[in-house]
Amino acid sequence: MTEPYVRLEALDMAYPGHHAVKSLNLDIAAGEFIALMGPSGCGKSTTLRMIAGLDKPTGGRILIGGRDMTEVPAEERGTPMVWQSLALFPFLSVEDNVAFPLKMRGESPNARRRLANDWLDRVGLGGMGKRDISQLSGGQRQRVAIARALVTQPSILLLDEPLSALDAHLRVHLQTELARLHRELKITFIYVTHSQSEAFALADRVVVMADGIVQQAGPPRDVYRAPVNAFVAGFMGMNTRLEGTVTGRADGMIWLDCAEGRMAVPDTVPVAVGAVQSFVIGADRLRLLAEGMAAPVGQPQVSGKVVGMEFVGSTQTIFIESDTGRDFRLQRLDLGDDATLTPGTPVTLTWDPRHAWALPNT
Repeated sequence: MTEPYVRLEALDMAYPGHHAVKSLNLDIAAGEFIALMGPSGCGKSTTLRMIAGLDKPTGGRILIGGRDMTEVPAEERGTPMVWQSLALFPFLSVEDNVAFPLKMRGESPNARRRLANDWLDRVGLGGMGKRDISQLSGGQRQRVAIARALVTQPSILLLDEPLSALDAHLRVHLQTELARLHRELKITFIYVTHSQSEAFALADRVVVMADGIVQQAGPPRDVYRAPVNAFVAGFMGMNTRLEGTVTGRADGMIWLDCAEGRMAVPDTVPVAVGAVQSFVIGADRLRLLAEGMAAPVGQPQVSGKVVGMEFVGSTQTIFIESDTGRDFRLQRLDLGDDATLTPGTPVTLTWDPRHAWALPNT
């Protein structure tokens, strides 16, 4: 088995009155794009700062490239970081901002100028090297920060919510640029974000944290479709969580009596008859039945009413309250055929039971 490029062993960070990161273990492969995500205060930025050497852990070890870096100063680690605040020098030109790490390393002025402008070309800012930072837009400044971090040709890049201050259109554009750079450079990216869409668009693996603990790590699709606990299911945002009493097993399914009726989920967890079992169904798995139509045999049928609608580009999310008071979110393409769906409209939901996911009883 190939050794990980970054290994975090029982990493711990405790402040007076606050335990930010708790015995965190994580292996990251060379060239992997990892996204650390979770709510504010979950420990993701603290973890990134410890990898960078900006915060010294109170326990555990950080290994990079097989070397124990736990006690190595930040300036000797080769782990540049792109900040949310960018931290550019307003009194330096664009070129000099990018060249600054090379100056600190003792490179000659000619080498600094050449490399800085090479990187400005690579991030789409060719010809802007002599400008003042104040003359650039927010997106252009972000590119300068990325070029400055990469000009020393590191083997790892750390990014702390680098796109959060940008507008939605620019965020999507720079996501594409980051993905391109990662493919071209083939170096390890560790990216902190609270945005599910950013993490899923960019990362090979996402690491969901809460309370200083890794809740789940895996490919985006696995984390979204197969959450390991109720926290991850809720954090993903587009899952509806239901529960019921187990009545039996048959044909690879667990059968439950729920407030909304008799339902089934794939038999993937150990659970006894009579126990209460939770499960989730993704918003994009739900379907509306046409008026007067019944659900196919074996599929649930839940009645309710529309309480709201949200449009994001070509996608619409329909918020539905069932007759039992349960909130459902249904997500689908906006085909322009929903003029009759307004708050208060009665609707009937269904889904394929094979698309439900039983939450492990942890």
